[in-house]
Amino acid sequence: MFTIAFMKYEYRRDFDITYSQADRWLKLDLVNATSIVQEMNTEYFKTFACDNISCKERDNALWVITKTRLHFVRVPVWNDRISGVTGTIKTHGYKTELDTSFVSGSSLSFVARQELFVIDASSREPRRIDTLAYPQDMEYVSESLPLRFFRIKEELGEENLVYTDHFRLSDIDYSNHVNNVVYVRYILNALTPEFFSSRRIVDFEIQYRHECYEGHELGVYRRDIDENTMDFQIKSDGNIAIDVRIVHESC
Repeated sequence: MFTIAFMKYEYRRDFDITYSQADRWLKLDLVNATSIVQEMNTEYFKTFACDNISCKERDNALWVITKTRLHFVRVPVWNDRISGVTGTIKTHGYKTELDTSFVSGSSLSFVARQELFVIDASSREPRRIDTLAYPQDMEYVSESLPLRFFRIKEELGEENLVYTDHFRLSDIDYSNHVNNVVYVRYILNALTPEFFSSRRIVDFEIQYRHECYEGHELGVYRRDIDENTMDFQIKSDGNIAIDVRIVHESC
């Protein structure tokens, strides 16, 4: 049985997996799984008035997600109810790391580990967390699983280009750049139905390098590292915008 102790600084919420969140196999798709995680961390910060709206209005600062890793034990399906909990693993200087876990019944469904930085809303330069109205008595949670972020370093070449597109108005969020979850959709569009018919994503990690904006052209690149691992990049405006690693196995 998977159990979690209650902490002062944590956020809990139940989700019912809806038909619109499911893929053609009625499983929670990766875009919506990432969206649920982002919803959890946003509402978590809101519980102690450190969400982006509060930070921008009070401190002229914004949180930006730099890394998100999802590990799937069992992918929820349509009509499942999952219970999520988010807490802080550690905070240091400019960054913090969050742990978000989801259970269905008494079984662990999936876990997310995230790294976030604070930037100045005007200059876009890094800010120390202690320049915000951040809790001085923050309690830290134990990680649900010992997840570590991947080291994704090598730039993919033009031989790895899958397709090109442009970022659209509907891709932009409150921070005036492309929303973090939007990139996941562009990555999935570089895969095929045959992949999802025969393979199951175990780990998905996205690392954000550069902000992107409406109208920018983008290129999606993909390379198979081995039979169970794929790396992706999205390049835009001459920069690597994101790195992605997917680890998969047979269904």
